[in-house]
This record gives sequence, C-alpha cells and structure tokens, in this order.
Amino acid sequence: MTIKNYIKGFFSFSIGTWLRAVISFVSTPIISYLIVPEEFGKASMFTLVYNISLIISTIGLDQSFVRFYNEVEEEERGSLFWECILFPFLISILISSVFIVFEGKTSTFLFQIHYPFIGWFLSLSLITGLFQRFNELSVRMQKRGLVFSAIQIISALFNVIITILYAKFISADFYAIIAGQIGGNIAALLYGLLTDKENRKISRVNVSNIKKYLSYGLPFIPTFLITWLFTSMDRISLRYYSTFNEMGLYTAAFKLVSVMNLIQTGFTTYWVPVAYEKYSKEPENKDFYRKAFLVVSLVMYIFGLLVIGFKDIIFLLFAKSYREASYIAPFLILMPIMYTISETTVMGINFKKKTYWHIVIAATSALANFVGNTLLVPILGGKGAAISTGLSYIVFFSMRTLISKRLYDVKYDLSKIVVSNIVIVIVALIGTFRRSTLETILSALVGILVVLLLYHKELKYLMKTQKISKSLKAKFVNK
Repeated sequence: MTIKNYIKGFFSFSIGTWLRAVISFVSTPIISYLIVPEEFGKASMFTLVYNISLIISTIGLDQSFVRFYNEVEEEERGSLFWECILFPFLISILISSVFIVFEGKTSTFLFQIHYPFIGWFLSLSLITGLFQRFNELSVRMQKRGLVFSAIQIISALFNVIITILYAKFISADFYAIIAGQIGGNIAALLYGLLTDKENRKISRVNVSNIKKYLSYGLPFIPTFLITWLFTSMDRISLRYYSTFNEMGLYTAAFKLVSVMNLIQTGFTTYWVPVAYEKYSKEPENKDFYRKAFLVVSLVMYIFGLLVIGFKDIIFLLFAKSYREASYIAPFLILMPIMYTISETTVMGINFKKKTYWHIVIAATSALANFVGNTLLVPILGGKGAAISTGLSYIVFFSMRTLISKRLYDVKYDLSKIVVSNIVIVIVALIGTFRRSTLETILSALVGILVVLLLYHKELKYLMKTQKISKSLKAKFVNK
C-alpha cells in the first residue's frame, strides 16, 4: 500500500469519529437548554447499566469476530457474523427479560422511583446496541472507511435529532436522551444492512466454530468488566453519595473532554498498527518509541492546558444551569492526556505478549479510583469525582509505563512527565476551585510556557517536520 492510499484510508475511517464528536459538542449546548441537569444525570445512570449489560451480552465474541475475520474465506464471513452474534443475542434476550419482568425494582434501583417502560427502553437499547456493535465491526474489518464513517455520522445525527424533537414536543426528560440513543442505533443499523447485504445473509451456523470463538473471547470478559468498573466508579459514587443534578453536571463536563478524545481516538487508530509494524521489522530500534512518547506528550499537555484555560468561555454556550460543570471539567482532562501518552509506553506489554498485566493495571487503577471517590465525592461532589478520576489515570499511566519498561526497556524521559503532571495538576486545581476566569487563563498560559520550555527540542522537531511536510506536499501537488 502506498503512503497516499494509507493516508486516504486513515482519513476515511477517522472522519466519522471527528464529525461525530463535533456533532456531539455542538448539540450538547442546544440540548442543555431543553433538558435540566438532573435528567442528564438519570440518563447517565441508564447508560451505565446499558454498558455493563452490553459487555456481558457480547461475552467477548466481538473480539472473536475481529480475530478470525481474516482467517475465514470471504464467502464464509456471513456465517462468521451470525456465529459470533448468536450467543450474544440470546444472552441479550435473557437480560432484557429480567429488565422487563423486574422493571419496578430495576427502576427503583437506578432512579429511586418507578419510571414506566424503563425495562423496555433498556431492552431496546441493549439489543439495538449489540447489533450496532457488530454492524460497525463488519464494515470496519472490510476496510470500508467511508461506510464506517457514514454509520457513525448517521447514528450521531439521528441521536441528536430524535433527542431534540422528543424533548421539544413530547417530554423534556431523560427519556428523550434514551430515545435518541435507540433511534441512532436503528438508523445506523438500517444503513449498515443496506450497504453490507452480502455479509449479513443468514447462513448455516456451525456449533464447533462457536466453541472455538467462545474459547478465544471469554477470557476478555474479566478485563472488560474491571475496565468498566474503573471508568464507571465516578458515576457509581455520585449516584451513591450525591444527587442526579450533580451527576448531570458531571456528564456535561465530560462533553468538554470529548474535544481531547478526538486526538486520543485519531492517534490510537494510527499508532497501534505503526508500532507493531516497526517492532516486527526493527525490534531493537527503541529510539522510535522514545521520540513518539516525547512528541505525543508535548501535544497532549498543550491541548489539555488550552482546554482547561478556556473552559469557562466554552461553557458560556450552555444553559445557565450547566455553568457549574466548568469547575468539574479540569481534572477530567487528565483522562485523555494520560491514556494517549500511555499508548506510546504500554507497547512493551503487548510486544512481549504479557497481556495479563492489563488486568492488574485496570484492577489497581479501579481500586485507586474507588478510594479517591469514597473520600472526595461525599465532600466535593462532582469535583471530587473528577479529581479522583483524573489522578487515578496518572496511576494508570504510571503502571502501564513502568511494567512495560521492565519488559521492553525504552529510555523514556519520565522526569518531563513528572514536571508536566505537577504543572497541569496545579492549573486544574486553580480551574476547579478559583472562580476567576482570568486566573484560570493566566495559569494555563504559564503552564503552556513551562511545558514548551521543557519540550523545546520536541517543539523544534515538530516545526521542522511541518516544514518538510509542506514542502513534500507542494512537490506532490505540482506533479
């Protein structure tokens, strides 16, 4: 594959993620004028249950679908699709039955009061979400980037449109957000079926194949469940110690983090295959990973400090009832920063195939997050959850890096990370507890200056690379 085709393929897959995030970022302020924070909080609790139900339903067979896709003949891929989705579908039906039969208890557990039809909404979300998961995977494995992006964009657009219409003309409550989610799944599924008919034809199911796929997929479940616990501890704690209003503000603050998630998703999509390819060809070229680590660190810290600095201005777009979310957001920025940088340092674990360490890392990070949330949420509410979550991601990064370094010793300059983390934590503290927008902006600018001085060599390298890239592009266009 030529560089031109590789870049074309990369952008065809990335455009959906970018536009979906933009749609979410633009639509959230609009929805904030229609739905109050308390209802946002209830929708967040609904999503929490939906996510763990989806993990249990798939039982790792989504990973099996990806793993064995290129090992079966093209005409057998329809069978693979149904062999991997059959058990998850049956499990989702079973879980849905529990939701419907015990609807009252489920609703009371989630929201403290009984909401009608909540069991049916959970069931529809789960089943459509399950098929949407395999819908995206099927197109992705065919490397149909534009179709993959179209599925994501259609899902996001219908989600927003249905949410707004439901809130405007039916009821401005959390049902609107749930209806949007289900509508987005259905619209994306229909588009996927229309554009990928050949790979969705119902075929003969081979039981021995299912056993093979289960033996591969089931070991993923403990890791996924621990990871879910790690990433959900904040909302679980807010549900137990705080209010739905506070949870709604916390959810709104997460929307600001979606700006950083753009960079995280785009980089991870590009980096992982490149890192594996480099290792397979030049396993001793460790300087490649060191340089990537430094450049990514510089970019992520600069973007993170900019988002923290101008958070108050961004939240002026939201309804007044959501403005307090700007004081919850700063520490949440540490999530995409630490995760993205750790993607450059964790590869040693994967190269050496010691993937059991991922369970240890997720469990330790989840424990740290549990302790932090237990101590801070009763006192600080959403701010406490954000602080605990942000700091636990520093633990997550540290464990990934140190364990990976023992397995594949790359000379990372971790002193720069320590200083940068101290800087961004100080700026985040100012952004969390000080009410002055000017102080937040000034502290962020000072933080950026410190980071630029710290990474001045990497900055020069980036600027030099940019000049070379422009020069090559000009020559390519002239040809």
